[in-house]
Amino acid sequence: MLEAIRQKKENLLYTLILVAIIFVMVFVYGSGKMSNTKGEGAVVAWVNGESISQREFQQVLQYRLMQYQQMLGAQYDEKLISAFRIPESTLEELIKYKLLAQEAAARGFLISDVELADRIRTLPYFQTNGKFDSEQYLKLPNRGLEENRMRKEMETQRWQNYLTSRVRLTPDQSRRATESAQTKIDLAYAKIDFNSLAPKIEPSAKEIEQFSQTASNEIKGYYDSHIKDFTEPAAVEIKKIRIGVPFQASETVKAEAKKKAQAIEKEVTPSNFEAMAKAKSDDEYAKKGGHAGWINRGTLEEPLELAIDKLKLGEISPLVETPFGYFLIKLENQRSAKVIPLEQKTSTIATTLLKEKRKSDWVSSQKKEIETLLAEGKSIEAKLKAWKVEIKKTGAFKFAEGNIPGIGAIDSILDGISDLSKSQPVSKKLFYAQDNYYYIKLNSFQLPSPSDIQKNEEAEGGKVLASFQRGLMESWQDNLKKKASIENELLSKSKPQVNTETTED
Repeated sequence: MLEAIRQKKENLLYTLILVAIIFVMVFVYGSGKMSNTKGEGAVVAWVNGESISQREFQQVLQYRLMQYQQMLGAQYDEKLISAFRIPESTLEELIKYKLLAQEAAARGFLISDVELADRIRTLPYFQTNGKFDSEQYLKLPNRGLEENRMRKEMETQRWQNYLTSRVRLTPDQSRRATESAQTKIDLAYAKIDFNSLAPKIEPSAKEIEQFSQTASNEIKGYYDSHIKDFTEPAAVEIKKIRIGVPFQASETVKAEAKKKAQAIEKEVTPSNFEAMAKAKSDDEYAKKGGHAGWINRGTLEEPLELAIDKLKLGEISPLVETPFGYFLIKLENQRSAKVIPLEQKTSTIATTLLKEKRKSDWVSSQKKEIETLLAEGKSIEAKLKAWKVEIKKTGAFKFAEGNIPGIGAIDSILDGISDLSKSQPVSKKLFYAQDNYYYIKLNSFQLPSPSDIQKNEEAEGGKVLASFQRGLMESWQDNLKKKASIENELLSKSKPQVNTETTED
């Protein structure tokens, strides 16, 4: 029951209702910019022989993209379209809706012309001064096509309502659902990071030597997989002259800096570079004659790296422009990347592996000891105190809300809490989440009073009923999809062309 209350799966029923709302929007805006897409007659999917056109797909997709833009504002990024598979999920929703519409028609859930007309008259888009404006409605292009779409939407909604209305809760189910939803619990918990608790023990020289001899393959494997850590990068020794440009400087200031740098460029030579740097450069290396020392390749701005690539020893680069100003670079020396031989790093690697092994052994043994104590119903709080691991309290909270104060909404822990009781207040295992292990203990729980149950029964029972209805819809929808003949043209293409332009007001 509690699982049904706090399930976090996609709400299919609400999704279908959203699609229905989108179709209403299409009904209104279908003649505008949204419908002006390329290949409107193309088919993006077939569902039991009925097509979903490119036009339908694009209309719903554009409205969905508008929603994302409104929700995210300045954070909206078209990369989200690909990352969240928005076109694919949109088409899946349309396929689901088509299946529902077909089943509604097959079962005789029809909408009469009178019912359709009554529905259209209530739409706010065709109201003027609170009354239906028939002249405005008659101006709508493709009216017959949109009326047919509206009729299918109403038939589908009627079928959904019929299905979900068949589900009922017994009085006992309703009472138990309310009791569970209103029950408050108070927990004690500890977050245990075994890795940070592990003692740091330095291996002796003898242990390192023995390990180096007995674990040569392990050491070689570590060396090969961490070869970058044992490589001295290529580097250059340079001198430089800089004429800086302030951040967001005006064009006039930039021009003056460039003019000054060009004058230095004409005057500087390899022999006077150091003197010119002391006299003209405006960075922190000026006092050293521009000597910047050894610099690893790949750590400078790209224009400077490219300029250095073209230099020979002793040469001066042409004037280089960067976001930080104008530079002249003199190449003093250079060295290639060098891989340090395994023999020189064997002792270092052996030390690292020994430390990791001892840490892993300690963590494994301590975790096993804690889990054994918990499984036997023994207290571990003395152990936690010795480790200086704080035992915190959540305070009273409603378990059915699915969020544990101080911990969060972690399903495995929520499931474990549901097994706790007065006779067994401590969980018999640790829970792993968020890179830590959690110890959980039930301090107290408070059942709602009979009056609270009676007062909240209708609302809480409604939530559980809605959950059961969603389960029915999901199961029924899955069965429909398994039996259906579906051809998804969008997914079958390696590079589907999807119009991602959104509408304008």
